Amino acid sequence: MLTIAALEDDIVVHLPAPRVWELLTDWAAAPAWLPDVEEMHVNGPAGPGQELSYATGGHQRQYTLATYEPGHGLTMVSGADDADVRVEYGYLLLPDAGATRVHLRIAVRAAEELREEALGLAAALADADAGQLESLRDYAEKAP
Repeated sequence: MLTIAALEDDIVVHLPAPRVWELLTDWAAAPAWLPDVEEMHVNGPAGPGQELSYATGGHQRQYTLATYEPGHGLTMVSGADDADVRVEYGYLLLPDAGATRVHLRIAVRAAEELREEALGLAAALADADAGQLESLRDYAEKAP
């Protein structure tokens, strides 16, 4: 398997880390800041293995939480561990003088023979998600 970094970004949200975590993991509100997500539903308890079903462009898709460290970070993945192509969204929250630095890493993992397709997917994800953290910050700082 090869790993291609599609996007690495970080931003400061002017809220304490526990509040940012609460808003980041409010999956019903995810359409307010996740690009192209029309709705999201949770299946299972919070933690690794939790399934996040979402609608985008008229299609149903699913992420699974691969990692989950409350208040600190999580990784959402699409595709099974043995899939030929898998997309990973990693979020890390770091307290920063009363605010929170949020780091996002999006990566594509693919079988070597799918290198060209994976590079194309990584470029498309970078374009689609380039403003994701700005959307999260705007949503979080306006949330009641």
